[in-house]
Amino acid sequence: MTAWRDAPLLDAGVIAQLQADLEADELAEILAAFAADIHSRADQLAAALAAGDAELAHRAAHSLKGAALNLGRQRLGLICAHFQHAGQADIKALWPEFATICDAVLAAQGQTGLAFEVDSSIVRA
Repeated sequence: MTAWRDAPLLDAGVIAQLQADLEADELAEILAAFAADIHSRADQLAAALAAGDAELAHRAAHSLKGAALNLGRQRLGLICAHFQHAGQADIKALWPEFATICDAVLAAQGQTGLAFEVDSSIVRA
């Protein structure tokens, strides 16, 4: 299943609703917290895969999926949904694509810098 590849990076409807429901500074705070979440969950996922801990990997993917979809980051949410049920080899194979999606989400939020290194420990493991 590769539904994330066909999904828009951002869900315009969800974003419009968030903008209607929240003050600009509130939304900015939420997006900053989400950026930090991308970093920490990606690190958790990498560590879990490096340690061979499938349960922790699936939990990290699940947490990031929920936050991403709630904030209209559809492509990221859908690849994380795939990761929830994928094996380690599949996640490792998709790691560069996951990194690209994370970076695109951060850029769309006006944040610069990579979410994490594409050449992480799980890719080399």
